[in-house]
Amino acid sequence: MTATGINFKGTTPLSMIFRTMLETDTSNATSLFVERYRERRSKNPLYPPTLISDHAVRPLISEWLSNGHGVVAEQNGEIVGYLVGRETTGMGGINMSFTPEWAHATKAGSAETLTGDLYTTWCRISERPESTLHMAIVFADEISAHDCFVQKGFGRHLIDGGRVVDGFEPGASAVQVSQPTATELDQVNALDAKLTTHLDQAPIYRPASPASFGRFSGGHIYDLSWITEPTKSIWVSREGDSITGFMSAEYGPHRPSSLKYPLLPQIEGAFLDPSFRGSGSANALLDAVLGWVSETGSRYCTVDFETSNPEGSTFWLRNDFEPLLITMTRRLDARYGPR
Repeated sequence: MTATGINFKGTTPLSMIFRTMLETDTSNATSLFVERYRERRSKNPLYPPTLISDHAVRPLISEWLSNGHGVVAEQNGEIVGYLVGRETTGMGGINMSFTPEWAHATKAGSAETLTGDLYTTWCRISERPESTLHMAIVFADEISAHDCFVQKGFGRHLIDGGRVVDGFEPGASAVQVSQPTATELDQVNALDAKLTTHLDQAPIYRPASPASFGRFSGGHIYDLSWITEPTKSIWVSREGDSITGFMSAEYGPHRPSSLKYPLLPQIEGAFLDPSFRGSGSANALLDAVLGWVSETGSRYCTVDFETSNPEGSTFWLRNDFEPLLITMTRRLDARYGPR
């Protein structure tokens, strides 16, 4: 029930107040997020103990708000939702408005439309600079938040997935898989360049970032550290004297804050020559990587992949990688961009 005595199921109560977020609101917003994240971890251990305290979360929200704009939803004097976004650069070097996974939350049991109402209010902040791309990250179990962004014109762009490795047993395979030698790293880098080309082409059309982005301009540069450092691992599949594919993983790479945990490895790159797809090579490479993850003591492993990549998304989901985070994007007509 609302102050008017009428409340349609799933809709925001009429008594809800939306206003600009202030620095003094960050404490309550932090508590709201931490409560939801702790609840999430209690149900799914794939989420690491990263954002489980005010000490870890409040600086993130405060800094994002100091350089951006935020809104809160209040009911009976209590903050029941917030959303913060700011202009940043990415996706090919273009300006975009970005809301990370920790920069928005709603109270458990809130109206299913609340995230959408927060986003609408945020869009209407008059002094907020516009860009031609809006990006938001949502937790995969936040179905209502995901659906709210879809209703506002967002689509899925990237999935961060994770799977349990504890007790992993590799399958039988006739494919030859081993770690590359130092002299073979050039061949691995050539395959990684093919991965970049694959992601740039249809139907993915991933926008390339400028060279100033370093390794994040597309692909990696696999050097000796991938053979010698204990926090990194790379494996290749072979056919005779030829390297047909590779897969790499490392502890502590760049990733969303909720998954950035030193004891959680992430698969960083993978590519198989198209002529060897269906040969069992991809699964043999994955077995080698997960075997390394298990041997180094981690119970879990993550990977991120473009949802528009039919080969990649099918492979990772088929191999028990459960969606944890979903990065969503909304492209605006260029006429609404910076002037």
